[in-house]
Parts: sequence; structure tokens; C-alpha cells
Amino acid sequence: MAGYIEIPDADIKEPVYPGPATPEQLNRGVSFAEENESLDDQNISIAGHTFIDRPNYQFTNLKAAKKGSMVYFKVGNETRKYKMTSIRDVKPTDVGVLDEQKGKDKQLTLITCDDYNEKTGVWEKRKIFVATEVK
Repeated sequence: MAGYIEIPDADIKEPVYPGPATPEQLNRGVSFAEENESLDDQNISIAGHTFIDRPNYQFTNLKAAKKGSMVYFKVGNETRKYKMTSIRDVKPTDVGVLDEQKGKDKQLTLITCDDYNEKTGVWEKRKIFVATEVK
């Protein structure tokens, strides 16, 4: 386990596993999006599942978080504090959300599925929640 994420406004308390966020890894729990993700990265990306019929599973409740919601990332004896600053939808192919933002404050980028199409059985978008570190 790499750490533990807590988002009180969304009632989320989840262990975070090393990446990459493969289907097998996401079946264990939320995980770093990329295999080479480091706790020292400027942009730490964490992916988790959303399910229509499992309200307390992984990132299903993440939509309850709003701008200003606090996020706590516990690593060993340290608790890092973040505040939600941005929430948006992107296409599943938009992997730019994983990129480091040179010169910007440290942040968490939380990624989950959004906009489920019942006809095709496909989640058509990814919901991106960005939380900036509070010092």
C-alpha cells in the first residue's frame, strides 16, 4: 500500500495501491494511475472505480466533493492536506491530466468514470478532481 486517502465531504476512506491502474489493480482498490508514480511528484494521479449500484465503493461518492472540499492523503506518519480546486470531465483518451505541471503547487489528480451510457454499457467520460496541496 502506498498510502491512504480520505475525503470527508464524499465519505471516502480508501487505501491507495501502487500503479499502474490496470483493471486487475483497480479490483483491489484505488491506485496510482501510472506505474512510475512517486510520492514526490508534483502531480500525483490516483484512479478509482465508480459504480451505479455500489454507492460506497471506491470513488463512486466522489461526485459529492465540491471545490473547497478537503482531501487528506496519509503516507506513513505524515498526513498531506489538499483542497479541491477543479472538477471537470474529459474524454477517456485525454491522458494529459496525468502530466506534471512544472512550476505549479503539488496536487492530487483523482480520476474516475462518468457519464454511463446504458445502451452501450460504456462510461463515456472521465471525471477529474484536482486538489492542490495546503501548506
